[in-house]
Amino acid sequence: MKWQARIVLIPLFLVTLNAAAQSPTGSPTPAVAPQVRPAFPQEQSPASPEQDAASREKAEADKARRLAQAQEEQRLAQETQERGYWVDPSTGLMWAGQDNGIAVTWHKAASYCRNLRLAGHSAWRLATLDELASLVDKSDHASERVGNMEIFAINLGRHVRGGLSLAGDPWSSNREIDRFGHPYGDGWFFDFINSKPSGDLPYLRNTKYALCVRRPGQ
Repeated sequence: MKWQARIVLIPLFLVTLNAAAQSPTGSPTPAVAPQVRPAFPQEQSPASPEQDAASREKAEADKARRLAQAQEEQRLAQETQERGYWVDPSTGLMWAGQDNGIAVTWHKAASYCRNLRLAGHSAWRLATLDELASLVDKSDHASERVGNMEIFAINLGRHVRGGLSLAGDPWSSNREIDRFGHPYGDGWFFDFINSKPSGDLPYLRNTKYALCVRRPGQ
């Protein structure tokens, strides 16, 4: 009977060792429930009828404002092209209604303006960079920029005041100055797409246009 009692005690001893290995105190460690996050964000409360009405009213007002601006631009552009020029009320400058329509060198552009006879006047010239910068349309509706050069002529009117018709970026009268104070090379032009002057012409030296200006009384 003694050997039978020993056989019974051995399994009991193994069960006790297994329980002690599960917990430092000898008792089983309770399982920790994992944190469960919601699969979807909580739904927001729907907008009130008053908020919906205010949003619709604002959208309609913006649409009407853009339509009125487009109609005014079309009217101004038509008048400018019929007259052949535009007088900027903010600067007093008289601008040719359109540029020469063909890309030329700086010297040919300057010669084009010197020889221009328009609206009974002959004292036309290339504009300075500051004068060209005054043509930038800074209104809200002209904030979008177009980088595709293939549709340059179509969209450039959105960035130029006065309804002027431009085929491309115009030359300015500004030129580089050498160390002796003498002008040399091609001049600077005004980039109307990015609304800034530029002189970066390593591969585009003959691709600018002549937009002529004059100051009344000269």
